[in-house]
Amino acid sequence: MYNKLNCVIMESKSYLNLVESKAYRTVFIDGTFDMFFGLFLTGVGVNVVRLKMGMDTSNAITLSVLLLIPIFILVKIFLTMPRIGYVKFSMTRIKRNFIALVIAIFIQLVFGILFLSTFVRLPEVELFSKVINPVTQFIFIVVFFSIIGFFIDYNRFYLIGLAGGIGLFLVDLVVNKLASILIVAFSFGFTGIFLFTTGLILFLRFLKDYPKPDLSV
Repeated sequence: MYNKLNCVIMESKSYLNLVESKAYRTVFIDGTFDMFFGLFLTGVGVNVVRLKMGMDTSNAITLSVLLLIPIFILVKIFLTMPRIGYVKFSMTRIKRNFIALVIAIFIQLVFGILFLSTFVRLPEVELFSKVINPVTQFIFIVVFFSIIGFFIDYNRFYLIGLAGGIGLFLVDLVVNKLASILIVAFSFGFTGIFLFTTGLILFLRFLKDYPKPDLSV
């Protein structure tokens, strides 16, 4: 009797986890994540090209991302949530998202230190920057983006990490400026435009398939 009850409980938990996982994936159904990261990846690619040409637009890219974030949040609040509602997820799912957030903050700190190394000549900072080479950079970007994608169930992060890792890896190795620009255009530009286009199609389909409910009835 106990074994049967235990099996029922385990099956119930498995079913609830499956339901929650499907509900969580509706977060990405509107395509806004794809559009956001598509624009971000394209912007990074543009900046890498400009760096190769002796120009730096990192501040402009950062400002653009900071402006995109509130737009992204407002779209979620006023367009997505009224159509599919709001789900309160389990503590396990919240912990997974928290871990992904910690990893994302860690990545920002690493790139912040690398950026700092170009201005500050501290021994510790310089030692850290020397560890970063095309190979370690590729591994770092692909692995950590994949980990984040795993924890938040956003499979596009595998593609973003791979495109970013390969692009920066090849750009650092190739000396010819024209070849570097073509590599960036393909790895960052193609992937970014693909993500944005896919996201836009999903977004338009989402608005059509999930009309905003008329609460006045």
